[in-house]
Order: sequence, then structure tokens, then C-alpha cells
Amino acid sequence: MLKSLLYFLGILPYRIRVKIVRFLTKKLIDYYADLKITGLENIPEETVIFVCNHLSNADGIIFRDILAHRHVVFMAGVKLQGEYLTNLVLETIDHISIHPNQPDRKALKEAIEASRGGKDIFIFPEGTRSRTGKMIEGRSGVLLIAKQAGVPLVPVGIWGSEKLLPIQSGKMDQEWFQKAQVNVVFGQPFTLTELDEEKAIESLMKRIARLLPEDYRGIYL
Repeated sequence: MLKSLLYFLGILPYRIRVKIVRFLTKKLIDYYADLKITGLENIPEETVIFVCNHLSNADGIIFRDILAHRHVVFMAGVKLQGEYLTNLVLETIDHISIHPNQPDRKALKEAIEASRGGKDIFIFPEGTRSRTGKMIEGRSGVLLIAKQAGVPLVPVGIWGSEKLLPIQSGKMDQEWFQKAQVNVVFGQPFTLTELDEEKAIESLMKRIARLLPEDYRGIYL
């Protein structure tokens, strides 16, 4: 029934639609997710870049609400705009669209400008959801943004969201929520100067991996 309602909302004016979809998606997370959050005290007051592993299309909604007290801009793959339900949800999240598998200079420039303007940036460096739950190789674009923005990075680990909104073969619009416990951990902030310069992206991803159970660390075990 809720899914049918979300389809109906597409005919409403933009501002009303966004307000209703935001309310409904928050209620869905509240109902289906047993959410456990730790480490919020590690987030500094200054502008930061959040870097997190990626398991589900629910991740953006979860962090949208956890970090609602901050002005966060998410880097979101352009394919999310291509399907009706995911696009409805994307409208409720301040975001920059990015082509994840190619150098997207426009998106990187927008992210750098947003960070310099005092907005937090939230990036999933893997560029796509893991189909196995285990971490996959990180992309280096986050390093360019961090270098140019000159702000600390905060590692974030999430697990359980792959059970909350499981990936389905075919269209993302076919995905729906299931009851699940979801864990979120915010780690200690760090700067690029603290990373191994020759293996910077690997060093960054390992900081995320250390926040996760071993079964989720994948190639960063």
C-alpha cells in the first residue's frame, strides 16, 4: 500500500511531494530498522567529509536523518535518477549527481565548492553498493575532493542495511524494506597527511574497514 502511495505522490507539486516523501521514508526506517548508532561524539563541529562503505539504497536515507542537524551534501550516482521510486527519494536528499565509473570533473568541482562553502560532503568511495556485503575497491575521487577542500575526513561504517533494503536483480524500484538491525559507527576524524601517501585510498578504506565486523571488510580485511 505504501509503495502504491509513493507512486501516486509523483503527481503532486514538488515541495509538497518532497515533504511527504521525506516523512514517509523516515517512518519506514523507524518501523523496519532497529538502528544502533555509536560514535556521533567523534564528529567535529567544523566542516568534514564523511566516507562510508555502501550496502543498500537505504544508506542515504539513514544518514540523511542521522545527520539532519548538519548541512550534508551526498554524492549520488546518476543511475538513481533513472527509476521512479529512487528518484522520489533522491529529491529529499541534498545531493550532487556523479558518474561513478569515470572521471566526473563537474561533480568533483561542485563537491569542492560545496565543502568550501561550509557544507559537509558524504561520499561512498566504492562508487556502488556491494553485492556481497563485503567492501570492494575504493575510488580515488574522494582524495581529490579532500585535498582541494582541506577539511578533515570522518570514517563511517554501516552494516545490516543490506538486509533492511536488499538488492534485487533488475530494477531498483522492485526493492522493498525488511525488518533488520542496522549498525552505524562514526570513527575518529583524520586528515590526508595521516595516510600512507603511496597507498592513500587503501589507507582511507582501511579506516572504514576497522569500524566493521570482519565479515564485511572484504578486500580490506
